[in-house]
Amino acid sequence: MKHYLDLVKISAKKRKRQSRMTRICIVLAVFLVSSIFGMADMEIQSQMYQAIQSDGSWHAVFAGLDEEEIHQIRSRAEVESASRYAVTNYGLDEGYTIGSKETVVCGFDENFQELMPDAEIDDGRFPSGRNEAAVTKSVRTQMDLEKGDTVTLRTPSGTDLEFIVTGFCDDTSMLTSQDAFGFFVNTDTYEAYFMDDTPKEDFQLYVKFSPFCNIQRTISDIREQFHLDEASVGQNTKVLSLMFQTNDPYMMQLYFVAAILAILVSTAGILMISGSLNSNVARRTKFFGMLRCIGADQKQIRRFVRREALGWCKSAIPAGLLLSVIVVWGLCAMLRVLSPMYFAGMPVVGISWIGIAAGALIGFVTVLLAARSPAKKASAVSPLTAVSGNDGSVRAVRKAANTRLFRIETALGIHHAAGSRKNFILMAGSFAFSIILFLSFSPAVDFMNHALKPLQPSAPDLSIEAPENDNSISRELADTLENDPVVKRVYGRSYCGGIPAEVSGGSFTAYLVSYEEDQFRWAEDDLMNGSFTEAVNGNGVLAVYMDSDRKFDPGEEMTLELPGGTEKVEICGTLSESMFNVPGGSVFFICSEDLFTKLTGIDGYSEVDVQFTSEVTDRDVEKIRALAGEGLTVADERMSNSETREAYYSFALFLYGFLAVIALISIFNIVNSIAMSVSARMNEYGAMCAIGMSIAQMVRMVAAETASYVFWGIVAGCGAGLPLNYKIYDMLVTSRWGDGWYFPAAAVAVIVGVMILSAVMAVWGPAKQIREMSVVDTISAL
Repeated sequence: MKHYLDLVKISAKKRKRQSRMTRICIVLAVFLVSSIFGMADMEIQSQMYQAIQSDGSWHAVFAGLDEEEIHQIRSRAEVESASRYAVTNYGLDEGYTIGSKETVVCGFDENFQELMPDAEIDDGRFPSGRNEAAVTKSVRTQMDLEKGDTVTLRTPSGTDLEFIVTGFCDDTSMLTSQDAFGFFVNTDTYEAYFMDDTPKEDFQLYVKFSPFCNIQRTISDIREQFHLDEASVGQNTKVLSLMFQTNDPYMMQLYFVAAILAILVSTAGILMISGSLNSNVARRTKFFGMLRCIGADQKQIRRFVRREALGWCKSAIPAGLLLSVIVVWGLCAMLRVLSPMYFAGMPVVGISWIGIAAGALIGFVTVLLAARSPAKKASAVSPLTAVSGNDGSVRAVRKAANTRLFRIETALGIHHAAGSRKNFILMAGSFAFSIILFLSFSPAVDFMNHALKPLQPSAPDLSIEAPENDNSISRELADTLENDPVVKRVYGRSYCGGIPAEVSGGSFTAYLVSYEEDQFRWAEDDLMNGSFTEAVNGNGVLAVYMDSDRKFDPGEEMTLELPGGTEKVEICGTLSESMFNVPGGSVFFICSEDLFTKLTGIDGYSEVDVQFTSEVTDRDVEKIRALAGEGLTVADERMSNSETREAYYSFALFLYGFLAVIALISIFNIVNSIAMSVSARMNEYGAMCAIGMSIAQMVRMVAAETASYVFWGIVAGCGAGLPLNYKIYDMLVTSRWGDGWYFPAAAVAVIVGVMILSAVMAVWGPAKQIREMSVVDTISAL
């Protein structure tokens, strides 16, 4: 040994068990920080990928510009890419058709494909010629077209325009859900044929700025330069928000909440490491006293403690980072499995450098800062303390343990917990922060359920709609579809509107809709009052409560003036929701199919919804489309459903991942911290055993000490966590949707349950250690 600091390695070898527990605590703290920051980073990356796929990578769009103004914007240093874009018949109500189907007509420059993935022509080439066009793949399938064929577009005036097909691009969820086509030409061709039907505000310039410029300031400069009003400028809010380049007040609130959570996560990691180092040094008073006996001064002791702490970092920090990387890899892989179509471009083994940097930095800096206090404490140990073991590590006893309220072993456990105020605060504080973190993250679940509505069980994959709700879809078609092997479920609705009705002397216009058994089953949870069974059995109708002025009570009788004569039906109850859109002020009633046919004489459907099995293909959908015939609209909702489902799953996966990591870290931290505390007092336990205390009493003493930390951790955690939960809920949910805060009973129950479970697990290890300890060896070490 050439230097006194070489003792660090020797000490580490001799005290592997004790240093292992300290390293585990550092690993857990680094893992907590790195995994949460890493998951947040990967969630931002996944949301950015998703936003670009659905909304495009552009940042701003400007309407009503002339060619000179467009040229000036393109020439700005901040502009990375810009493309002209124009559209007509976007509302599918202007009469542009291909083969009798409404068609959206778009014109854009070739680089628009880089800004909008939906416009990318993945089979063929861009239509650069004057009489060339690209179309959506549904046109190819339904019109039996290939590249080089001629497609005819009919204009509202009845003129037929012929174009050569140069390529095909994917359908969008909007087009498939409306059973419409997409038709794309270059900007010059669009100006030649369709500009007369295009309002000036629909001729736009999409712009992508450099990510290193101040995008909001640049947009404001362009608005001022060309005197554009607010309505003429649009922004890709989702992409800009994920780039932290938005001034939207609500997004600023989200940034503030994210900053609060980041600070809480960092603080939790700091408390965990500080408590561990403090406990480690506190139980080695005798060792530092011996160093003073052989000539080490206070400065050398401080350097020794800091070097020892850095030595733990060499293995603990990389281990924590590795665990966090594995978690992030797992989440990325799960995203690809849950949504292979949407997240196919995400790396399976994605690396979050932000998470790694945050974990390493906080771990390293915290260890250095946390080592200062124990180092100062160790350097203050006098050589005389070397003969008194760890007596100097406990504050002077000013008050005896309270044995009036508790048994002696319980009182001693509580007394041990409170013996060192600093150690008690660090231990209980680290436990409290687990609760604070959990309660602070839990409002994000409510935010998710408001911002991203989960797909309802009743959501159809395909809808067949009759024109003008004329109930022209035969029940035989529904029966045929039900026998298709790729069809999971078929359910139809009949409709009868404009019915003069009267209830208790009040007249109004009623709308009657039929449900079959599946729709009734889904609607059962929406019953506000009355009898659901009576309606299912055809003995009455259910009112749909929306925003109509008229409210109905169960048992009221309603008179309907139908084409076949006057009919009277009983109102059985009221539903809070329906499977169809209810216009404001309208009064809708739900009834069984048998009662609907009895009242109206109609036995056809106005709409038939289909849910598929996972084996369905596009060819199966086209067979159903052909089976439905020309007069019916067939809306393919699969893409829209997939987007809704995948957006929800991706957010939920990361959010529940956060909560799971916090819960697991809470368990490991409590178990490890109690194990370290007990290990530091083994000599005292040995002495107690020598003077007659039983093993069972000592186990109860450890349990009481653990319960003290956990109890006050729960009190402090809930005391600080609930106000934070209220504030974060207010900023995430109330300010946006108006829903009031509610007591998070489920979140409190889960995290308190985790803490109690952790306390039980924490006692098990030390209890085993106490049972196996040798009293003779322990007394000899005193």
